[in-house]
Amino acid sequence: MKGKSPYFAAVDLGSNSFHMVIARVHRKQVEIIDREKEMVQLAKGINAAGQLDKEAQARAVACLRRLGERLRDIPPEQVRAVGTKTLRAIKSSGSFIKLAESALGVPIQIVSGFEEARLIYSGLAHSVTNDHSKRLVVDIGGGSTEFIIGQDFVPQCLESLNMGCVAYTRQFVGKSGRLTAAAFRKMYLAACTEIETILRGYQKAGWQISYGTSGSIKAVGELVADRDGGAVITRESLHLLAKVLVAGKLDMDKLPATRRSVLPAGIAILKAVFDLFELDEIHVEDAALKEGLLHDIIGRQSHADARFATVAKLQEQYSADLLQAKRVVATALTFWRRLDTPLLARVSRTKILTWAAQLHEIGMSISHSGHHHHGYYILRNSDLAGFGRFEQFMLAALVRSQRKALDVRDFDDFDEATLAALTPLILCLRLSILLHRRRENLAPLPRLSQRGKGFYLKFNKRWLAAHPLTLAGLEQERTWLAALGVHFVYG
Repeated sequence: MKGKSPYFAAVDLGSNSFHMVIARVHRKQVEIIDREKEMVQLAKGINAAGQLDKEAQARAVACLRRLGERLRDIPPEQVRAVGTKTLRAIKSSGSFIKLAESALGVPIQIVSGFEEARLIYSGLAHSVTNDHSKRLVVDIGGGSTEFIIGQDFVPQCLESLNMGCVAYTRQFVGKSGRLTAAAFRKMYLAACTEIETILRGYQKAGWQISYGTSGSIKAVGELVADRDGGAVITRESLHLLAKVLVAGKLDMDKLPATRRSVLPAGIAILKAVFDLFELDEIHVEDAALKEGLLHDIIGRQSHADARFATVAKLQEQYSADLLQAKRVVATALTFWRRLDTPLLARVSRTKILTWAAQLHEIGMSISHSGHHHHGYYILRNSDLAGFGRFEQFMLAALVRSQRKALDVRDFDDFDEATLAALTPLILCLRLSILLHRRRENLAPLPRLSQRGKGFYLKFNKRWLAAHPLTLAGLEQERTWLAALGVHFVYG
């Protein structure tokens, strides 16, 4: 593998703990060389208004500064940091994300529950012996719990449920921190209610072996190690542990204080998992999202990027015209490479433009006249494997902006710098689609160039006169693009 450095790093900003793992690729093998973990308990800091309080922000930023020191010598393109349930949930997270990125030194992506589950399965699949068994994987986090069924390296069922050890502790135990039998029962029943929404589909899919990959499950494994050995948790041991816990006789002194405070909720959730899924045992594994993230980064460097497979699947699912998509991609990229436009830290603009061009017609299967709106809805709301939420929103916005009138209010999700970087992509995509309206190749291509803050599309002599429909379309584009502050001329 060629690159500036053999080292890669993954940072998982979980609801309970922040994790960092660093690895090197040596002789085509991934070797973990460093790990760091801090229980920041981000979910504990969400206030009644759904915002992150100052204490939680301070804990998070201080931790990220420490992690950032370790990342300084690793190329930014070989580092990936993601936020999960709590960062998905908090309101007005933009200012905190900027503080966090400044402390860490690399961009932070917020991933969907689906993507979180996919990464967890990838981490597990790359870390255990592959005997081709069908696996059930459970990860009890601070704010959510992920359930995955997969075989080999392919996940088949992916779900993220709204239950976690920190969230349930806040909701059912409260600030007193005193666990009662009634509170434990409420947590258990709440978890059962959540699990029932997915149970039938998972039972139908089936599995042969089960794994638990979270800190809560690992802590339970340590507490029942005298009975089960530490690498597995049996039904009998878990039920005995729950009884001792409710009776107030469980010795958790060997666990960190931050873990002790939220573990009762983790035990309640795990007991619900055992009871509803009718498990006899679950194997304890440490590898989870952070390791999956690491393999994802390395895969992207090796051209094994999950996002390309996701785009291809969408093209097939919505019967996209692949030849037309190829034409639009080629022209859009030709235009794009001639421009010098603002950088965007979190995404590859070339890839986003490519994927938008490949997917610009996926809404056609729903409606021709409003296909750009349908394409936007599909991309905005689908579970897109490999994509961070910011990338997904940007891709959706670009597809919606491919045609018809533009309105700056459609970009309220983005700050001013992001919109400035997105605008030239919109221009290149719109012009490419317009020029290939007849669904045929165009040679020679007109030349797109910049003139100060404006853009100029130059055609060969007499070409425009011979193409009056295109000429009318270009004239209309001048008006529509002006809504985004774009000065566009042609000739």
